[in-house]
Amino acid sequence: MKLKKILFLSPLPPPHYGSAASSQMCLKILKDSKKFKIQNIKLNYSKEMSDIGKINLDKIKGIFYVKKQIKKQTQNFKPDLIYFVPATYSLGLIRDWLFVREIKRYWKGQILFHIRSRILNKTWNSFFGKRILKNMYTGNRAIILGKELIRDLREMIQKKDIFILPNAIKNEISNKNIKEIIKKRKENKQFNILFLSNMDRRKGWPKLLDTCKILDKKNFNFKCDFVGGWWNKEDKEYFEKFIKKNKLEKKVFAHGKKLGKEWLKFLDNANVLIYPTERDTFGRVLIEAYMYGVPVIANKEGSIPSIVEHGKTGFLLKKNTPKEIASIVLRKTNWEQLGKNARILFLREFVFHKYKTNFLKLFK
Repeated sequence: MKLKKILFLSPLPPPHYGSAASSQMCLKILKDSKKFKIQNIKLNYSKEMSDIGKINLDKIKGIFYVKKQIKKQTQNFKPDLIYFVPATYSLGLIRDWLFVREIKRYWKGQILFHIRSRILNKTWNSFFGKRILKNMYTGNRAIILGKELIRDLREMIQKKDIFILPNAIKNEISNKNIKEIIKKRKENKQFNILFLSNMDRRKGWPKLLDTCKILDKKNFNFKCDFVGGWWNKEDKEYFEKFIKKNKLEKKVFAHGKKLGKEWLKFLDNANVLIYPTERDTFGRVLIEAYMYGVPVIANKEGSIPSIVEHGKTGFLLKKNTPKEIASIVLRKTNWEQLGKNARILFLREFVFHKYKTNFLKLFK
């Protein structure tokens, strides 16, 4: 039996962030299936999250290396299909446009793009941005994370060539463990709030800081943990000054960068995950919370409305303001039941085995 040959181009860890982790999972699915012959090319050369969006010598060298690999793999490996996870804005978009142009020089066929970030109006409305997008996507195929994201493609790709595949993760928690975790949460002396993401301002952590200030003035008994690597030194200093100025040292804590199980461990005691993101496509952290039976409060960005069942597994924000977030936290809610609903939804829609089956179908 002849194996289908797939050339896999994508960002991969390090650094560790949602899209790179998802790509790593997809690459492993294809390699483990034994039905395909795989060659992969790593597209990103940032060493830390703070390097993303910046130019440095390693990245410039990386661009030339990737272009060389594209020529080599298309000519020698001769793939039947090319899978490509693109950046959709800023310098990453220009870089990936150059790579796509290189692919088209040596290979004729439809590229399968797995789009994991938003195509912004700002990019689409610029003269060069619009030309780059049309040149990259027109006539190809795409996997997107939710139906809300179809409009981002502006009819560059036909609907028959667009496939919706929500993100998923492996279920790391047994039902027995979930019961123990929920039982332990009942012993919390205060309401535990969690922010779990990179400390990028676009993820909305300053809004949650202001929310903590409001909750404290209302004499609400809470604790708020921020878990994620700092984007820059200035943001870290801003956070620390805010805590000190508003006397929140005993209620609000920043834990910095955590990885793997150390990252997820913070979900054990959380009563709610708050994610007031201002730019997002899916919000992988939401399904990580669901796995632990933690309800969420999140902004209606990207495909997040497809993840959060408002009033059942959490709440969708209308205005995404600290005042609105605080009002939801303060209302009388059966958070435990919302968490149980979230766990049920996770097991039904966002588990790895379901994703694996649907992902492999696309390559047949």
